[in-house]
Amino acid sequence: MWPRVVLVLVSISLAILAAEALARLFNIGSEFTRLIPLQGVPTRVVDGVVLWSDAQPRASVEDVRRVAHNARAFKILGLGDSVMYGVSQPPEQTYLEQAHRILAGRSTRPVEILNLAVPGYNTVQENAVYKEIENEIQPDLVLVHYWADDNHQYRVAGGHVIDAGDISEDGHFVIRALPLPPTVSDFLLLHSRLYDLLTHAVIALHGSDAEPFADWTSVSTPLQEIQQRAQRAGGRMVILASPRFNAPSPQSPSDLAVLQEFASAHGIELIDLTEWLGDVETKQVAIDACCHFNAEGHRRIGERLADYLLQHDLKDADGGNPS
Repeated sequence: MWPRVVLVLVSISLAILAAEALARLFNIGSEFTRLIPLQGVPTRVVDGVVLWSDAQPRASVEDVRRVAHNARAFKILGLGDSVMYGVSQPPEQTYLEQAHRILAGRSTRPVEILNLAVPGYNTVQENAVYKEIENEIQPDLVLVHYWADDNHQYRVAGGHVIDAGDISEDGHFVIRALPLPPTVSDFLLLHSRLYDLLTHAVIALHGSDAEPFADWTSVSTPLQEIQQRAQRAGGRMVILASPRFNAPSPQSPSDLAVLQEFASAHGIELIDLTEWLGDVETKQVAIDACCHFNAEGHRRIGERLADYLLQHDLKDADGGNPS
């Protein structure tokens, strides 16, 4: 009896090792997919929220200090993820910088814009970033760029930040391909290509059954806190809802109705950026089928944002040029 059991166990172990070797040999699963990407090494924690820094931030510590000391300027704080950050685009082509340049030539009041977006950030993290500089910056306007995955949360495993995907029914963010203790699962997730692939398969099997916004408070609570911070500083908040690029033409966010209901209940202005793009094909303004603008997309949003600001927040500071 025992020799057979041992033989079976040895055979299974050898099969697993062989599969792991093949996965590494053919570089299968060498990178975490969009479902659970390694976001980077955590650099700090703010009220329990894990944050990391981008290698090429759109705004530096020196920029924050400079803006803080510019008492005359109209100050805009940008909070967002990779869409506002402008992946694959140089800083000068991001929509916030494009709007900044336009305003520099059309507004009689100086305008300062801080783009604090970091790829991968969710609304909880954006709120934590704002809290970090709340005592330094008193923005007149806070722009929050919203994207549909802002209800994702993160955890730290093996010294890296892992996107745990959608929220589970009990509100926890634990991905386990097998019923293993969290520490064991984390170790395997980081060091085993085979376990990585198995985890992806488990998520793919059950991901479609997940209800969107199983815990909407992961988005609504930090948005409310951002609004309160902006109001305490004497400013206001505007949410920019990012379009989807998974169709021939840009589409409004699938959760726009939920976001509109929330914004209306709290007196927050919400702008569907799909409307700002106009009647265009997706390929004209996007670099992928997800959510990221190309240079033309950033240009269009930047121009519309500048016009919007001149018609609202800076309407008394227009240099006389038509909008």
